[in-house]
Amino acid sequence: MRNRLARWLTFLLAICLWLAAPAIAEDIEGVQPAALDQPRINLIMRRQAGGPVLMVAGQAGFNVEAFLDTGASGIMLSPHTAQQLGIARETVSAPGGKGGEVRFEDVGVGGGDQFAVSEPLLLSLASYSPSTNTDDTDAIAGTYTLNVGPFRAQIGPLGGGGDLLTALAMADLDVAGMPVMRDKIVVLNVKPVNTFSDTIRTTIYDPATAPAGIATCKRHVKLGYASFARFTTTSPASAQPPSMAENPFIGPNPLAAANDRTPPMQAAHHGKTIAGSWLLDTGAAASMISRANAASLGVTYVEGTFGTDHPKLAGVPADQQFTLTVGGVGGSKKAAGFFLDELRLSTTEGQPLVFKRAPVLVSDITVQDRATGKSLTLDGVFGMNFLTASCMVDESALLPDMKNMTAGAFEKIVIDQRAGVLGLQ
Repeated sequence: MRNRLARWLTFLLAICLWLAAPAIAEDIEGVQPAALDQPRINLIMRRQAGGPVLMVAGQAGFNVEAFLDTGASGIMLSPHTAQQLGIARETVSAPGGKGGEVRFEDVGVGGGDQFAVSEPLLLSLASYSPSTNTDDTDAIAGTYTLNVGPFRAQIGPLGGGGDLLTALAMADLDVAGMPVMRDKIVVLNVKPVNTFSDTIRTTIYDPATAPAGIATCKRHVKLGYASFARFTTTSPASAQPPSMAENPFIGPNPLAAANDRTPPMQAAHHGKTIAGSWLLDTGAAASMISRANAASLGVTYVEGTFGTDHPKLAGVPADQQFTLTVGGVGGSKKAAGFFLDELRLSTTEGQPLVFKRAPVLVSDITVQDRATGKSLTLDGVFGMNFLTASCMVDESALLPDMKNMTAGAFEKIVIDQRAGVLGLQ
């Protein structure tokens, strides 16, 4: 009896110690400022369910290779893609013949830009993988098996106000944003990128038909979601806007943080720690922290260098800084970056993920509500460099030079939009 009692007391003591023990963090080291790859998806478009696939006139081309971008609230087709596939733009009529094309203004890393709005389109998706058949029209039915929509896409950007390099880079850029991921499971096989010569394999699943265990991961990070529709404008106001969906955040919804219990991201540097909501952005090769948050950690721009071709930071040794040109909707700009001591993500398993020496650019993404005049600057952007193989990019020469190529810490990334979690394996 005494032995059994002793064993029972020992067991209870062990349980109490286990409950009282702090969660041991899982440290990740070696992440570099720029991702070696970003996820893409293959898609085709139709006007009606079961109707003919839109194809390039006089050719057999039908596949659109689009970047799969959780940082995009909509679907964006380049003017070239839309023209080749014969996609019509929405128009409005007005008395006196003063009608015309609908215009939509969206915001990105470089500011706002103008887009046209497409006719309604049905999309069918296929995995992005070397084994995916994107050439054979007879294989379409068995390849493009996930149907989504109808959606109205953004066609553009049309502004032409950005720099030449950005305009050239975005001339044929197609983006599949959050509308195609709504209520879906996105699986990114990022391990192939560790060879430094391969790409991310991407598949989107309907949860009702997804293979068993496809979303199983070692760690899970709860996501908050925010809608940025109120920060966009459609002209005329009575016109139908393009399709939009909420964007994921590591942290609470920044537009309603008081009512959202999603654990925030934590950034630490030189003994100072801040918490916030960072946009989970698979369309971003690099990660960013806002100027205000960087200042809270003791890092600011040297006066007169912000927005120039030679940005420099104060509060960080010169040999611990880097610069990188970031481009997208609205143009491009060069930003300076540094290495946080830590970037910490809470997990549902209780064991935090801690990125040591986490590289971030100091840059703002600010949106403004035209109706109220109020603006919002994102706390930060959690980009693909933390999720896949990464490198340091040297832009001092005519062509960028990739250095310090580092394998990623994960094999599989799962974004389960319906469950609101980021899975990491």
